[in-house]
Amino acid sequence: MKKSMKLLPFILALLVCACGFFAACGGGDDKGKLASTDSSKVLVAYFSATGNTEKAAGYIAGATGGTLYEIVPEVPYTQEDLNYNDSTTRATTEQHDPNARPAIQGSVENMAEYDVIYLGYPIWWGEAPKIIYTFLESYDFSGKTIVPFCTSGSSGIGSSATNLHSLAGGATWLSGKRFSSSPSKSEVEEWVNGLNDDEAEYNQEEQFVDTIYLTIGTHKITVKLEENIATKAFVELLKEGDLSYTAHDYGGFEKVGSLGHALPHEDRQMTTEAGDVILYSGDQIVLFYGSNSWSYTKIGKIQGSASEIKEILTESNPIIVTMSLR
Repeated sequence: MKKSMKLLPFILALLVCACGFFAACGGGDDKGKLASTDSSKVLVAYFSATGNTEKAAGYIAGATGGTLYEIVPEVPYTQEDLNYNDSTTRATTEQHDPNARPAIQGSVENMAEYDVIYLGYPIWWGEAPKIIYTFLESYDFSGKTIVPFCTSGSSGIGSSATNLHSLAGGATWLSGKRFSSSPSKSEVEEWVNGLNDDEAEYNQEEQFVDTIYLTIGTHKITVKLEENIATKAFVELLKEGDLSYTAHDYGGFEKVGSLGHALPHEDRQMTTEAGDVILYSGDQIVLFYGSNSWSYTKIGKIQGSASEIKEILTESNPIIVTMSLR
């Protein structure tokens, strides 16, 4: 009994240390949660060409109490610059130039003082505008947490966020959020508050989706995708829902129709063959059952023999094509 009493202070000391240890662990950054942060250490940085992303950023700043910072280009973008249907416009040429880095007016004061950066932008050609690349390459984000968000009428955030990770070495990335072109305050606040939920995951890397499906009449056929800027944007579009369009016969070797959405493209001269799924002029989807030589961006390849593919595609004219991820 006396031995037990002598050990009691030692045991109590161990318990105190243990409690301190677990309290310290519990107070650290849970991998599944955004750590509670002093509002003075939160920065909401955004680029907005038309005002949509600015609206979402303002709601986030209000919900977090963070500092709002607008990424302003030295040369503002005009409406003509944002005409996605013209391959010669500024936004189009920048998005297709891997080295494009538009200059930014001014800079963030005392970037080192911020722990969490909400980073907002619109989606251009399925990706973040290149001025976001300029921003990320301008500072040291080591030890910081970056929370991306975007606004888009159709495309999800997808690869636009994961493609930015390498530009902010040493940062922890929280999975991002895509808002519509006119997000509501309650929607944005719900997302911000939900970042403390257990479901929030760091470094969420989306794997490349390599298969889509076409339904034509009673036929459901598989398409194996190429991996390029067009297919990534296309998959993000399909994540919003299935797409249907009408395709007409042309030239005795293809079915072609308007997708209704402009996609980024990397055209090159090629000779197609039966089964090729091609993007033409940014918004036309061409399904080949024959061959042609032209400058295209390849989306993928229909699985099956040339004779099977031709039979399905020429069964009627026109055909209704439904494209889906499942």
